[in-house]
Amino acid sequence: MAGELFWAVVRLCICLPLVVGLIYVFLRFGLSRKLLPGGAGRYIQVIEQVPLGPKTTVSIVKIGQRAYLCGHGEGAVSILKELNEEFPDVVNPPVVGFEQVFAAKVRQMMMRRR
Repeated sequence: MAGELFWAVVRLCICLPLVVGLIYVFLRFGLSRKLLPGGAGRYIQVIEQVPLGPKTTVSIVKIGQRAYLCGHGEGAVSILKELNEEFPDVVNPPVVGFEQVFAAKVRQMMMRRR
């Protein structure tokens, strides 16, 4: 019985750091690249996005020198209008690290509990 417990603790001490390390690597290099804003492409830039509902969004997209108002729905993207206004080139915002996003979410949850 004591031998089984010892080996269970040894396995736990080996596997737990591996799992925590994999979660860290996934969040640091995998998930954060998908959720957080990154660098813009050379020809296509999203100027602004506004969610209208849980699965619908309106975006201003600049392709080359032209700007379009696009609607995104469930499984469909449509160009609503070609815009004639001049939009400045978008300066890429600094990429926020996982730590800052996590801290902001924790603060937001703590404020809800109050």
